[in-house]
Amino acid sequence: MGELFDARVAVSPGAVAVVGAGGEEWSYAELGGRSDRVAGVLAARGVGCGDLVGVVLERSVDVVAVLLGVVKAGAGFVPVDPAYPVERIGWMVEDAGPVLVVCSEGTRGLVPVGVECLVWDASEVVAESVPAVSVGVDDVAYVIYTSGSTGRPKGVAVTHRGLGNLAVAQIERFAVGADARVLQLASLSFDAAVSEMCMALLSGGALVMAGVDRLPPRGSLSEAVAEFGVTHVTVPPSVLATVEELPGSLRTLVVAGEVCPPGLVERWAPGRRMVNAYGPTEVTVCATM
Repeated sequence: MGELFDARVAVSPGAVAVVGAGGEEWSYAELGGRSDRVAGVLAARGVGCGDLVGVVLERSVDVVAVLLGVVKAGAGFVPVDPAYPVERIGWMVEDAGPVLVVCSEGTRGLVPVGVECLVWDASEVVAESVPAVSVGVDDVAYVIYTSGSTGRPKGVAVTHRGLGNLAVAQIERFAVGADARVLQLASLSFDAAVSEMCMALLSGGALVMAGVDRLPPRGSLSEAVAEFGVTHVTVPPSVLATVEELPGSLRTLVVAGEVCPPGLVERWAPGRRMVNAYGPTEVTVCATM
């Protein structure tokens, strides 16, 4: 994933890679440089191939740099949504056994006592950039925890093998081009977030990291799409059912995670590409479209 992203940096360094909640924009070159510095910090802490790094950070553009930096260091990331109950966070971190957890001042208290932490402050980072560590296709890229609806959450280790295929297939099926703006809607602890990141950053498009207050259930999906000029959204049918209108900028609408009622297709498919996607996380996010 790190090498595939660096290939996009080489093609379009000045293109917008990520858009923040306040409208700030980082180019591919800027995001590449920031993720290289993250990799440098992690490497200096001894992180390398075969390691796991927990990421317990609030939604922001910095999260994207950290996740990319982890894979560039050769490790796999374990994304943990800080909005989860503290007991669930503790279970995930202790079960995954990461060598390090990247957190913020605000989330440090959510990490179990005794776990080594790196409190991330991008403004204070002084580290040499390092080239992406070459990884094998069967090395772990990330660990996603299941919902735990049938018992305790289960950590699923996903390798790099499927990521390239996932990106190529979804970029083609969802018609993601360099002018795309992909909304990062899913919780970072959900595998759909990996899909959103890959389809945007491995196509030359932009990933839109709207603030949590702008997204459902606190905010309006249609207003977020309009505000940021979003072209691509992946959304659960139950959330789509609450939407009253969708701006014209939205070219591709993907429903996933639940059964999609025919009425939603009848209402929202005309005039745009609508895709019904499904896949257990064990098969690298998506199996059918």
